[in-house]
Amino acid sequence: MLVSLKALRQYVSLDGLNEEEIAKGLTFAGVEVEDIERMASGTNLVIGEILECENHPDSDHLHVLKVNLGDKYGVEQIVCGAPNARKGLKVIVARVGAKLPQVEIKKGVIRGVESNGMCCSLLELGVDSKYLSEKQTSGIEELPLDAPVGEEDVLGYLGLDDIVLNLNVLANRPDLLSLFNVAREVGAIFSREVKLPSFEGIENFKTDLTVGSKTKRCTQFAGKEIKGLVIKESPDWMKSFLQSMGVRSINNLVDIGNYVMLMTGQPLHMYDADKLPVHALEARDDYQGPFVALDEKTYDVLPNDIVIASDNKPMCLGGVMGSLACAVDEKTTHLYIESASFDGASIRRTSNRLGLASESSSRFVKGTNHFQSEYVINMASKLVKDLCEGKEFSNIVNYQIEKAEQKVISSSVKRINNRLGTSFSKEEIEAVLTRLNFKVEMNKDETFKVTVPLYRLDVTCDADLSEEVIRLLGLEHVKSELPCLDTTLGALSLEQTRIRNIRNYLLDKGLDECLTYSLVSEKEASKMNLLNEEEKYVLLNPLTDEHSTFRSHVLHSLLKVANYNVSRQAKSLALFEVSNVQTKQSASTHLAIVLLGNDYSRGLMEKIPYDFYHMKGIVEGMMENLGLEVSRYKFERLNNHLDELHPGKSAGLYFQNKLIGVLGELHPNKINEYDLGKNPVIVLELRLDELVSSKVSVNKMKPIHRFPFVTRDLAFIIDKDVEAKDIIKAIRLVGKGIVTNAEVFDVYEGEHVQEGKKSLAISLTYQKEDATLTEKEVSDAEDKIKFELLKTFHAELRM
Repeated sequence: MLVSLKALRQYVSLDGLNEEEIAKGLTFAGVEVEDIERMASGTNLVIGEILECENHPDSDHLHVLKVNLGDKYGVEQIVCGAPNARKGLKVIVARVGAKLPQVEIKKGVIRGVESNGMCCSLLELGVDSKYLSEKQTSGIEELPLDAPVGEEDVLGYLGLDDIVLNLNVLANRPDLLSLFNVAREVGAIFSREVKLPSFEGIENFKTDLTVGSKTKRCTQFAGKEIKGLVIKESPDWMKSFLQSMGVRSINNLVDIGNYVMLMTGQPLHMYDADKLPVHALEARDDYQGPFVALDEKTYDVLPNDIVIASDNKPMCLGGVMGSLACAVDEKTTHLYIESASFDGASIRRTSNRLGLASESSSRFVKGTNHFQSEYVINMASKLVKDLCEGKEFSNIVNYQIEKAEQKVISSSVKRINNRLGTSFSKEEIEAVLTRLNFKVEMNKDETFKVTVPLYRLDVTCDADLSEEVIRLLGLEHVKSELPCLDTTLGALSLEQTRIRNIRNYLLDKGLDECLTYSLVSEKEASKMNLLNEEEKYVLLNPLTDEHSTFRSHVLHSLLKVANYNVSRQAKSLALFEVSNVQTKQSASTHLAIVLLGNDYSRGLMEKIPYDFYHMKGIVEGMMENLGLEVSRYKFERLNNHLDELHPGKSAGLYFQNKLIGVLGELHPNKINEYDLGKNPVIVLELRLDELVSSKVSVNKMKPIHRFPFVTRDLAFIIDKDVEAKDIIKAIRLVGKGIVTNAEVFDVYEGEHVQEGKKSLAISLTYQKEDATLTEKEVSDAEDKIKFELLKTFHAELRM
């Protein structure tokens, strides 16, 4: 992997570091730098203009030139043998004393004519011939007409003043096949801030392109349609970057694909949309037959080779090479961009069998981040707009069967030190992992959980965490003695296990865990206190007034975290915190949750605004996770805390008839107070002690019903203030033994329903365990229900 230091500086500060120090830091951190190369080199260089070009009097191929080197150096006479030397040409001149890669320029006499310097080609400055055209290698370099005569920073003017590191990227670090991740690595090693670009999606029409996969070897496939682009030569900055990274410039569109791959590690493929038989792309591994690739050669594709097909015709050999049939060329104006993830083993077998190794295939073989397709397509779209003058950009269509779940690894300071034979403090370990973009949740007992970034495919267990710690802090910290390996037997208590299960459940649901200070200010100690009014502990000698009181609840702290993120452009949040709280009367464990913005069930393609029922569903799922039956808890309308929570959109959670939690939509005044934007904010504060210490019966097998059920829908007109739960409770009581389920499916107020009333529609399920229901049994039960509801709630059947 070639890495341009000039490009690297755009994303991480290298001030105060030279190339040798950077190479040493990377090598000792486990990323071997095999070589340090310069794109070009030369001293005493200057841009000149040929004023005169005369034939040498004693040669049939040499020329005697008068070259203007600017005001500082004046006009010099140079003998030159390049066939393209001519009057008016701007050239690179190596003055007397210049040191080039293979020669030192001296004042001389060539066939009786004095020569004071040399007009150079890029080849003579050390540029690899693979980046040069035949014209460039056969003569001197022809500079643009506007090249400044007398300019001495010639390499900088040409974009060749770059130093390139050649990294030996091992198989366990495929993330380093990306310049962005190399920047992250350098930032972590030298404790430098890393600033990577973000890209907004460009979308002005909906595409009819469909994408998909019929093979488990392709778990993700995304595409985007672009219209109105122009294929032309790439700008100089793009050419220079690609050259420094070892890639030859082709045209602006091909170069964009290579640029995005080198930056992000994700290969892209471009299709000429007008050449596809249908507007559909599908990954499959059941195709067998000939395939004409971009190199115009025909290859035999076998089953288990991954192909991208359109109308059952192969348009690309997945992860290896595209088809000539849909190749982009200078006439392409309509484009499909593909970003997909393929099984590395399959790509390796296909690539080796066909002898088609490439930068793209090597990345798929080693492993790619399967959850960055939206980012890389947005990046490519921005470049197509800027460099290819793209006019119309569609939405991104995406197929993905994997969930973007970050690995969470548990470890401890003691375990890491025992494994390494070191004595690192928890602060040192946490600092190193944080520098590596790991999210660390350090506990007081020096155990911790680490959330691994999605791009770090190599970190899977706590042994990998130990490796990360030692490679950055240095092997010199390892003591030259055998570590003591104590054999111990330990386990979590029942309560600890259940709390951990709750944490894991919430993390699996996509919530982010927070860790906030237990000490708050005296004023903040009473804000958003929905559960605990007991007297609080106040420190006698606090370090600051902001940390003077031991909190009795968690929700306020979590809302401050939400405010911090919203003020930094985070539009959607799902946060939780589990924390011990203590007052002078009691100690307990609290759970707080904040939902804000949208629930992205399919990324940006499908978003649902968070509401009360999202939070209610999270609570019900947590109860089920703990093995608690529905009959042991209930939600009741909340009649207090009306200043904190939205009236009618909040509830109290009762467990065994004891209030243990409050949930609901934050009051609009509180949303403004916390400056959380305009979207609804759903909150929860829950005391966990009763839940995690409760007895749970063992799950018992229950046979599947052998007899059919009957479903009937009934609609009643009832008073507006009658709650649906009371109606359901009455139905279950009257229909006990035959009514197995009763659910509300519609509530209506308005036309045809008199004022002060509402229509409540309920779906009833009737079933017996020992016999098939008769029509009379169902009708009798239904009549009893109607009579009971009429008697108790004055409910009238709505016809």
